[in-house]
Amino acid sequence: MKKHAVEWVKGLFKYGIGFGLLAYVIAKYWNDNAATGAPGLKTLLEGPIDYIWLVASLLLLVLALSLQLTRWYILVRALDLPFTGRNAFRLGMVGLFYNTFLPGSIGGDLVKAFFIAKGQPGRRTKAVATVLIDRAMGLFGLILFCAVLGSIAWASGDQSITTNVDLQWIIKVMATIAASSVLGFLLLGLLPLTRVDRFARRLRSIPKLGVSLTEFWYAVWMYRQRLRIVAYGVGLSALAHFSLVFAFHAASRVFPPTNPADQATLSEHMVIAPIGFIVQALPLAPGGVGVGEAAFAELYKLSGLPESRGVIARLSMRVAEWILGLIGYIIYLRMRAELPVVDEETEDKNQKSDDSRKPDGE
Repeated sequence: MKKHAVEWVKGLFKYGIGFGLLAYVIAKYWNDNAATGAPGLKTLLEGPIDYIWLVASLLLLVLALSLQLTRWYILVRALDLPFTGRNAFRLGMVGLFYNTFLPGSIGGDLVKAFFIAKGQPGRRTKAVATVLIDRAMGLFGLILFCAVLGSIAWASGDQSITTNVDLQWIIKVMATIAASSVLGFLLLGLLPLTRVDRFARRLRSIPKLGVSLTEFWYAVWMYRQRLRIVAYGVGLSALAHFSLVFAFHAASRVFPPTNPADQATLSEHMVIAPIGFIVQALPLAPGGVGVGEAAFAELYKLSGLPESRGVIARLSMRVAEWILGLIGYIIYLRMRAELPVVDEETEDKNQKSDDSRKPDGE
């Protein structure tokens, strides 16, 4: 009972952070800015609504989600785990529901991992590996997308980039992280297995985070041996992020501005949108509610655009995300009996069982 009570408290705390921050952001940008003349959220909401752009954002989100789930399916099959495309999409929608609406410490990713490993003793490490690498590949894809597309826009003389030092700095940082990640991943293949295991033992000794870090380390090692699969995954990530950024670009047009200069260009969105998605992925609130709106307000400010436009764009895209999340909830209700019961006690037991079976290098 005490564990469930603690989880309830944590969940309510996360809801409080998210919706409290959202309320603060809305209140801050509700009225027009007298100093700059930028319209407030009240003015934008009273204006016309272009539903075609909202539908376009929803369809692009569906495309992005389909590509992401296809990527995960390929990663699962690469480790010879029995899995079907149908289950990938069903579990993906359930995971979307968990990650969008539920603030608990056990998110959709863990439910997906447990479902794959269900009834397959000794395979939990591989199941968790697919989810961890899928999440890491998505994060890397955002960084790479920002670095490559931002650099292309900068090199081609796009004025929204060449005249903005802050956006140039973001592109440089993302390019450095992307290049370092690729180099580190390639060099990992030169390590002998004994050093891989030795480093894993060191990670395991870290309090609280040791088990998770060890699993992630072995996941990276597993996929380092499958470069072709990684290349497919990165390619699908690129396509998914194109859809995701275009979905945000479409959402930014749902409430047309009276001044066209207040509208962010596609080049600007290619730089700032991935950063906003990365920030809102921090596990502070369910679905990044409030966090995403605050992040995009600041990113629009860096671009010299009205912060309220960033907030209303994120809110418009969130409507489309909630529609998909509700579809995920319907699928969750239909397959609830199939889902494993995941709680802290079950997780601890499975972890001990896996640790006793797992050979070095798995």
